[in-house]
Amino acid sequence: MTFETSRLLARPLEVSDQGAFHRIWGDPRVIWWGAMPDAAASARKLDEILERVRNMPAGQGWFAVVEKASGVIIGDVVLAPYITASDLELGWHFAFDSWGQGYATEASRGLVRYAFERVNAHRLVADIVPGNLLSMRLAARLGMHRIGDRVRATLPHVVLALDRGEAEAAPWWPDALVSP
Repeated sequence: MTFETSRLLARPLEVSDQGAFHRIWGDPRVIWWGAMPDAAASARKLDEILERVRNMPAGQGWFAVVEKASGVIIGDVVLAPYITASDLELGWHFAFDSWGQGYATEASRGLVRYAFERVNAHRLVADIVPGNLLSMRLAARLGMHRIGDRVRATLPHVVLALDRGEAEAAPWWPDALVSP
């Protein structure tokens, strides 16, 4: 359950990633809807996530995104069951100091290809708060389109989707995944 892009390695998130996880999930610039207040809260959140992952089908889960050149975890990407059985949710969270370097786009494109080729996903869905312009732009770069709206954790979200044919037609598709 790993994949690589030209600059990044994505591997399953582990308990030993707690420090990097807190650097991302404890930063209110990144997790603006409820950053973890301290390392202990981040550890509890990571344990909760890892417990959820244990109950997910093979190939799905939370991936630590590691910059290959430095070996540093710079973010995470998520591929998880969605509301409908045939859809998988796509998500991403990146350390503030890694923003603006194309890492989120590169990792998300790799995850999209991984989802369609290795997990045999039918459609990927992302729920994004309309005011989260960076995530809305990333979803657009992936080729996602609006299919509806919903309220999640008391916040209104735009629901965006991407199916396999749309992804395979994207100009970035051939370069999205470098190796297994």
